[in-house]
This record gives sequence, C-alpha cells and structure tokens, in this order.
Amino acid sequence: MPDTEESADSMAKKISELHNAEEKFRALLNKRDEINSQAAVFRSERDSLNDQKRAIQEQIRDERDKRDALVAEMRVHKEQRDGLQRQAKELIEFKRNLKGRPLGDLNEEIKALSKQIRDLDLKQQTVPMTIPEERKLLDSLKAKMSELERVRIILSEQEKVVKEIHNIDQSIDELFRRADKEHEEVVRLSDESQTHHDRVTSLMREVASLKASADKKHADFVKLREEADAAHNKAADMRDKIIEIRKERRMAWQEEQDSIKAVNEATRRALDDEEKKDQAVEEALALLLKKKKIEIR
Repeated sequence: MPDTEESADSMAKKISELHNAEEKFRALLNKRDEINSQAAVFRSERDSLNDQKRAIQEQIRDERDKRDALVAEMRVHKEQRDGLQRQAKELIEFKRNLKGRPLGDLNEEIKALSKQIRDLDLKQQTVPMTIPEERKLLDSLKAKMSELERVRIILSEQEKVVKEIHNIDQSIDELFRRADKEHEEVVRLSDESQTHHDRVTSLMREVASLKASADKKHADFVKLREEADAAHNKAADMRDKIIEIRKERRMAWQEEQDSIKAVNEATRRALDDEEKKDQAVEEALALLLKKKKIEIR
C-alpha cells in the first residue's frame, strides 16, 4: 500500500501548508491592526497639536489686530504732536524777529520831552524876548512837539509788539502743552502696541514649537501607516495563497470522490456480473494504482 501512504502524506502536507498559511495570515492581520492602533495614537496626538496651533494662531491674529489698531492711533497722535511742535517753533522764530527791532525805553523819553515842551511854553509866555529869539523858541518848541509825537507813535508800536509777544508766548506755551499731551499718548500707545507685539512674538514661537511636534507626530504616523499597509498587502497575498490552497484541496477532494465513486460502481457491476468480475477487479486495481484508494460497499 505505498501509494496510499504517499497520498496520505501529500494530503497531510496540504493541510499543514494551509494551517501555516492561516496562522501567518492571522499574524499579519494582528500586526497590521497593532500598527494601526499605534498610528491612531500618533494621529490623535498630531491632531491635538494642530488644534492647539490653530487656537494660538487665532490669538496671534487678535493680538496683531490690536497692535495694528494701536499703532494707527499712535501715528495720528504723533502727527498732531509734530504739527503742534512745528507751530510753536514757527512762533518762537517770529517772536525772535520781533525782539530784534530797536525799540528802547520810550516812556522816560516821552516824560522828558513833555517837560521840555512845558518849559518852553512857559518861557514863551513869561519871558520878554525879541522877535528872532521868540521865533527861535517857537521853532524849538515845534521840533520838540514833533519829536514827542514820533516817540509816542514808536511807543504805541512797541506796546503792540509787547502785547503781541505776550500773546505769542501764551500761544507757544499752549502749543507745547498740547504737544506734550499728544506725546504722552504716543508713548502710552507705543508701550501698549509693543506689549501686543511681544505677545505675538511669544505666541509665534509657541506655534513653531507645536508645528515641529505635530510634523514629528505626522511623520511617525505616516511611517506606521506605511508599515501597516505593507502588513496588509502581505496579508492580502497570504489570503490569496490560502484561497488557492483551499481551491486545490477542494479539487483534490472532488477528484478523489469521483475516483471512489467510479471504483464502487465498477465493484458493484462486478458483483452483479460474475463474468465481468475479473474485468472489474482489474479496473478497480487500475483505479487504485492511479488514485491510491479503494472503497468497497
């Protein structure tokens, strides 16, 4: 019965091969699922980091908007400050030009001229004089009166200048006061905008750190997904192999069943027909040699 033993060994090898293939298939599926579980952890951590990054980026946009609004407001106050300072400097220059005129102290000169005029007038009325002397006195009186009028005009102009300079001083003080107030606003807004800018810088460093971590997690995730895909592809190949082995087993089993059926049929015919018994035995032996198995019912 060596052929029967050979058939049994072949079938046992097929069963062993199928068993091994199924074990490898399950191992590959387990490995794939395990890697996918690890990849899911990295993906979750990556998504969490990206969510944190997006939240901080929203804060950065808010801080930038606040900073830019403060800078825009600061520029308005800066322009107003510079304009007020420019007006004050222009008034200072105008005042310097006014002070450059030769005005002098005219009040004492007016008093002296007034006294001289009174003395000449009294002399003309009380002191006897010749006509030439009187004419000379009158000429002197007329000249003094003309000089007094000239000095009074100059004094009037000086008083106007002094009043104007006083008004200019007040205007200069007011302009500088308003400029100082605008400068205080410039400094305050500059400090606030710098605070928001520093926050933006700090948040951007945090975003960069989160991005680096998220990229690392993503790289780990991609690497594991590739490993999982490789395990899945191997499992798919092993599944195809299992299907092929099972198909071969079914074909072998069906062929064996057909052979057994044929042998049984030949045996029954031999038992029914004594004359054909020898022929049936020969056919049965031939099938036995070919298919390795005989079943007599």
